[in-house]
Amino acid sequence: MKAVGLIPARMESSRFPGKPLVEIEGLPMVVHVLKRSELCKNISEVYVATDSAEISKAVNRFGGKTIMTSKSHKTGTDRIAEAVDTIDCDLVVNIQGDEPLVRPEDIDKLIGCIKDDPDVKFATLVCKTYKFNDVTECKVVLGQNNDILYMSRADIPSNSRTKADYLYKLYCVVAFQKTFLKKFASWPQTPLEKIEYIEYLRIIENGHRMRAVVIEEYTTSVDTPDDLKTVNDLMKKDKIKYKYL
Repeated sequence: MKAVGLIPARMESSRFPGKPLVEIEGLPMVVHVLKRSELCKNISEVYVATDSAEISKAVNRFGGKTIMTSKSHKTGTDRIAEAVDTIDCDLVVNIQGDEPLVRPEDIDKLIGCIKDDPDVKFATLVCKTYKFNDVTECKVVLGQNNDILYMSRADIPSNSRTKADYLYKLYCVVAFQKTFLKKFASWPQTPLEKIEYIEYLRIIENGHRMRAVVIEEYTTSVDTPDDLKTVNDLMKKDKIKYKYL
C-alpha cells in the first residue's frame, strides 16, 4: 500500500493568523513539519496542500513540494481530499501543519495500523494529556479495542464522580484509506462536528469506525502564541531537527 503525506496549511487561523510561517529555529513551522514527515520510512512523498501563494513560496524555497487548493474548504481534511486527486496512492496521511515536533516513528506506527488491518479505513494518533479544562485540545474516549467512541473539546470522560488521572487527546496526525477520504469529503458537515469544531466527528456521525493508535509521549501543537513559546523551548532540546537543519 503506497502512503503519501499531506500537510494542510492556511494563513487565516482564527486563533493564530499566519502561524504556518512563524519561524522556529530559523525555519517556518510548516517546513519543520514537512522535513520531519519526509524522514518517515513508510511515506513515499510529502506535499503541503495550501490555498496561499505565500506558504507555497516558502515551502518551495526549502525544497518542498506544494499542491494549490481552493480557498473554500471548511476543514483541512476537505483540503487534502482535493489535493489527493492528483496523486496515485492507497493511504493518505494528514499531518497538521501546527505539529512542528511530530516524530517520524509515530507516523510510521500509524501507517502500520492500517497496513496490518485493511478493515481500518481511518486511524489517528492519540496521547495522554494532563491538561484539564483546556478547550484547545481535542479529547477522545476509547473502547477496549482502541476504537474511538467520541471526541470533544470538553473533558471526557467526566470526572464529576470518579476522578480521572489523565485524558487522551488527539495528536493531529491521521490516516485515511484514499477511497474513504473521498467518501468523507462527499458528506456534508454534521451537527456534532459543527458543535465541537472537530471534523472527524463526521465519521462517527455517519456510522463508521475510527481507530486510535496510542503514543506514549505527549505532543505539543501550536494553537496559540503561548504554545509557540513552549515549542521554541522544546525544539532547542530536540534531536530530530539535526537530520534536516
